[in-house]
Amino acid sequence: MDTVSPGSIVRLRYEGDTDDDAEEYLVGSVEERREGLAVISTESPLGKALIGRQAGEEPISYDAPNGQLTVFLLGVRV
Repeated sequence: MDTVSPGSIVRLRYEGDTDDDAEEYLVGSVEERREGLAVISTESPLGKALIGRQAGEEPISYDAPNGQLTVFLLGVRV
């Protein structure tokens, strides 16, 4: 099972959404972006919460500017 690190592509679902609503993101910097993927900065609250996590673990809660949010990490690939 892969662990989230800079450069990983993650599949996330926000609490309250269905698996069909899940989206993929690149965890890294804007300079590393890939076509078709939004970037989650490793310095952002969500990026910091994702680093070191593995798919299928407990839900991940983090403090966003609008309050606490929870995501489910459905997949990790490089």
